[in-house]
Amino acid sequence: MAKRDYYEVLGIQKGASDDEIKKAYRKAALKWHPDKWQQASKAEQETAERNFKEVGEAYAVLSDPQKRARYDQFGHAGMSGGFGGGGGQAGGFDFDGMGFDPFDIFAQVFGNAGGFGRGRTTYTRNGTTFEFNGGDGSSIFDFIRNAAGSGHAGSNGYNPFGQTRGTDINVTLRVTLDEVMNGIDKKIKIKRSVVGANGTVQQIDDIIPVHLPKGVMEGNKFRSTGKGNAAPGGQGIPGDLIINIEEVPHPELLRDHEDLVYNCAVPFPTAALGGPVEIPALNGRLRINIPAGTQPGKMLRLKGKGLPNRETGGMGDLLVNILVYVPEKLSSDERRAIESFSTSKNFQPDESKRRSLFSSLKYFFSKKDKE
Repeated sequence: MAKRDYYEVLGIQKGASDDEIKKAYRKAALKWHPDKWQQASKAEQETAERNFKEVGEAYAVLSDPQKRARYDQFGHAGMSGGFGGGGGQAGGFDFDGMGFDPFDIFAQVFGNAGGFGRGRTTYTRNGTTFEFNGGDGSSIFDFIRNAAGSGHAGSNGYNPFGQTRGTDINVTLRVTLDEVMNGIDKKIKIKRSVVGANGTVQQIDDIIPVHLPKGVMEGNKFRSTGKGNAAPGGQGIPGDLIINIEEVPHPELLRDHEDLVYNCAVPFPTAALGGPVEIPALNGRLRINIPAGTQPGKMLRLKGKGLPNRETGGMGDLLVNILVYVPEKLSSDERRAIESFSTSKNFQPDESKRRSLFSSLKYFFSKKDKE
């Protein structure tokens, strides 16, 4: 499904001011927040999750001057790599791959971090006006999510969603690059509070199945709706289980987004004469040929041998960085053999060779400057 225009999502004109953008986001976010739709049908819940993510994505772009300028010029094509699409998954709200957490954006806009929690703010519902006082350092996000079952939240007043909510549970899930490559189903063991058969809240050990698609990255998050702790007193809706992805370092390969990098040390004779070497890859070891005359810092690119890209569906590459090994100690025979070449003009780098070697270093420096 094609993405909707961000201005259309928020219901504003292209020339809208920052205040108009924030006001439109507040209205839409309160309407579509998944907590408000817990008692609705599954189809309605999925629609709410999708719309809540969509308005968060629109606000994340239009509230940032640089992103907004790029979007105004290039449209959605200018946003590649930062914000993914897709709807919620069955059994939970997946905000992974978007480059942000829409719940965090909600907290920032409505809490002190967004500047909206300072002073007093009013809500009107069914003809009655309730007041939220953010001047005491509280956040409207906490106010909404932790409100009492009576529909009020202590001194802060009305709970817009009208339901108390249990706390979220955060867990860290470590994955290997092999699991990133192929995707995997895992089971997470957690302790959480639930409402028992007699209506009381009790602690249990629970096992939650989790499906990790191909191409996840460190820092990605998944939210499993309703798998957190029960609401206080069991009166309300449970919190969520938030799964934070952490990568286990590979013993030989480095990751650069969807690309993999292997530092391959070859002996000087192989670099000079060429020859086969064996290198690691995620689906078995590979045998490649080092071209004769390969210089230190030469990067060989093996197309499609990297990791899957969740946004594009394509595959990254395996980059083989050539390091030429120079022995630290030489035997007398080895020294004499090498000395016999020292006077050969072919072994002396001229200006063109020096520039060629320097260009490799300049590439790495320029790449680092852009990161």
